[in-house]
Amino acid sequence: MTNNFDIKYIYDIFHNDNNKLIIIMPAEINPPKIEYLSLKFELYICPHKHTYIYELLTETEYVKNIQILINNEIFDVKVNKYPEFKNKIIMSTIVLNEDNYIRQWIMFHINIGISHFIIYDNSNNSEKSNLKKVLKDLIDKEIVVLIKWPYPYILPISGISGQTTQQNHSIYAFRNCKLIGLFDVDEYINMQNHSNIDIFFENLLSHSDLDKNKVGSFRLLNKCFTNPDNLSTKGYDFLNIFSCDEITLSGREKNFVIPKNVKTFSVHMITSGKAMLPLHFNHIYFNHYMFLNKEERGREITDFQDNTILKHCNFILYQKSL
Repeated sequence: MTNNFDIKYIYDIFHNDNNKLIIIMPAEINPPKIEYLSLKFELYICPHKHTYIYELLTETEYVKNIQILINNEIFDVKVNKYPEFKNKIIMSTIVLNEDNYIRQWIMFHINIGISHFIIYDNSNNSEKSNLKKVLKDLIDKEIVVLIKWPYPYILPISGISGQTTQQNHSIYAFRNCKLIGLFDVDEYINMQNHSNIDIFFENLLSHSDLDKNKVGSFRLLNKCFTNPDNLSTKGYDFLNIFSCDEITLSGREKNFVIPKNVKTFSVHMITSGKAMLPLHFNHIYFNHYMFLNKEERGREITDFQDNTILKHCNFILYQKSL
């Protein structure tokens, strides 16, 4: 059999916190047949056809370097291992040249109770970005896990697989997290009646008598913020820009996923797994600062103002630097 497989299509091979071997790929080619130690992988294909996820159903011990059989040809591959954040609420995002805004996003969400951040660096060694330097103290404190993700954001067949492979990578790498927030760095969680995200979800589960084993994700609505007057966005200044649209009732939703209850995910939604539970905007939504790092959008004049984010911003007074 002639092997037409190109190893570049494997974005990562890792051993996760369930002792499972996982392979993440874009759905850019016909899915190859992959085996390890004569054990076969279960293949999950997102219905949106962005991502392939291979999971070895048999638990194995972590080995740094292994041989796998792909379309009957042997490949020597490195296996990655990531920290475990069992029962923690974390956030995951992919960034491209966001050095000026990444720390603000992290510090804001630390303040509301997010414990760790998985940052996928899509800069491809760009001169415009040096996230390792910008986030060094947070990496050293093990608050941030920085993962190089220099893969095309859009591919001809699998479309926006740069982002969807990142999302599914986090869902499978950090399987035992309590929740993973899949948001962009211009999106800020805005709880209306709580100051801590863990307490918010604990109260939600207890007061509504929800069975979290039947929930795949908690779905937040979007509120777009604009900057028609070209006000300062330096540092945390953008949090004092209150011009906005009404809540987007359909479209642009983002999710906190329960990773163990999700098989495949695609940008805004679970495509295979347990149900998505919509959360009412009276309790929580996210501020979407459309204009951050983007000159071409978020300049529309609107009829609405929303300053409710300020209740989460007292921490800024204690920030010595960005």
